[in-house]
Amino acid sequence: MQIELCLFSPFNLPILTDSTRIELCSNYNQGGLSPNYGAFLKCRKNYTNSIYVMVRPRGGDFCYSDEEFESMKEEISWFKEMGADGIVLGLLHKDGSIDKQRTTELVKLANPLPVTFHRAFDMSADLNKALEVIIETGCSTILSSGAKENVDLGFDALINLQKQAGNRIAIMPGGGVNVSNVQKFITAGFNHIHLSSKKMHHSKMEYRANLSMTTDPNISSFDYIGVDFKKLKLFTAYVRENEIR
Repeated sequence: MQIELCLFSPFNLPILTDSTRIELCSNYNQGGLSPNYGAFLKCRKNYTNSIYVMVRPRGGDFCYSDEEFESMKEEISWFKEMGADGIVLGLLHKDGSIDKQRTTELVKLANPLPVTFHRAFDMSADLNKALEVIIETGCSTILSSGAKENVDLGFDALINLQKQAGNRIAIMPGGGVNVSNVQKFITAGFNHIHLSSKKMHHSKMEYRANLSMTTDPNISSFDYIGVDFKKLKLFTAYVRENEIR
């Protein structure tokens, strides 16, 4: 089983020794945006692991302007040239259908790198139709929670999507995957799994100004989201011990 780790920062981390694939992005609080170029270069320097890069120019919806689309093309070209192993993206029309034309253009630009269509898929109006369109664009993988808040609630939908997809495209469950529920995805025959293994890292700041750098009181201006490597190690060991070979 291919394990994919959603990584929001490549700094101050131990070396990944497993064949875990990295999905590098930024901005956890907006669901993942494109990483900056410096973060990618740091990640590429530190890890021999396969690195897929999020290409998402902003938060909010997945219906992009021409200017935003051009930015996505520029990012794909740069990440491809600098050693990315794959691209992660998702585009929708305003009616909730897949933007087939522009997705296909980006897949061709990324070639020969594989492309994952991310959870914009879960925001589409019709999952079954969306699946068929994404296959036609040339994407190799769809990341999905089954269009639910988490993969447990979306499990039945994921099973049905996997049956519909057959061998034409990989369905990668993501959104709430952990060591306590991964067995059912192994048993169901999924070959890819996506997790963040996140934890809150507490700031080392002793002086804390009574001031927030965000407009959201639930987002700390000191503590930040990082990776729980102990939890990731346990997860990886469990999957490797129990996966179907």
